[in-house]
Amino acid sequence: MSVFPTPKPITATLTTAGARVRVAASERSDAVVLVEPIDSTSKSDVKVAENTKVGFADGELSIETKKAGGKAGSVAITIEVPADSRLVLNTAWSDVRADGRFGDCVLEVASGQVQVDRVATVRGNLAAGEVTLGHVAGTADVDGGTACLRIGEAEGTVRYAGSTGKVWIGHAHADLDFSGSSGSFDIDRADGDVVAKAANCPIRVGKLSRGAELVNASGGIDIGVDGDAASVDAKSTKGSVRNSVAAESGEGGVKVYARTRLDDIVIHRAAA
Repeated sequence: MSVFPTPKPITATLTTAGARVRVAASERSDAVVLVEPIDSTSKSDVKVAENTKVGFADGELSIETKKAGGKAGSVAITIEVPADSRLVLNTAWSDVRADGRFGDCVLEVASGQVQVDRVATVRGNLAAGEVTLGHVAGTADVDGGTACLRIGEAEGTVRYAGSTGKVWIGHAHADLDFSGSSGSFDIDRADGDVVAKAANCPIRVGKLSRGAELVNASGGIDIGVDGDAASVDAKSTKGSVRNSVAAESGEGGVKVYARTRLDDIVIHRAAA
């Protein structure tokens, strides 16, 4: 076990392949790292653990698996850092869970699963796997491949550009800007404006409070309006448009622009 005095938040950088990582951020004045083989009877796991490099200098903690572990995981890494520490993850076929409150978060995920409790901001490049963020206090800027992205609550703007990934956001307080080819865009509640443009990608906004520009070729579009009325401009080339909310006569209120080619557009009052 390695222990480093850290009187203030640090930057923790993890570069892992074939690892099971647990990070805890709390009110503390040191950083602790424990590296163990997942199977102590496995020569391969023991070698991966022995070759994992841990370093600390100038407020930066670095952990790197110099030898790649198996895809089922070969090394267990347990880390404790001060709250609000910056977290940088560069992972492949790893299982990462980070609990507590972190500062800015940078994610470079080739594959595997990543769960982070609370971050100040997030910037990511997600190739494959699944990334779950409980709460983002600021902005989120993510590029994706086939990875799934889940954000429980986002207070700042969110930009996502991907290919076939599935995106879910529980509560978006600010504007959203999504683009992709396929996958799905699923938003439970949007307090800001929503722009989502894709090819073969279903788009759903459970509760829309301001404006939306939603465009796809197929997959359907489903919009729940916060209120009884909205200004709606919706067209489907080969599908139908079903709008059960009244027309908004004033300048304010919810505004919906929706276009699709092959499937239906459904606009209705949001569930209470």
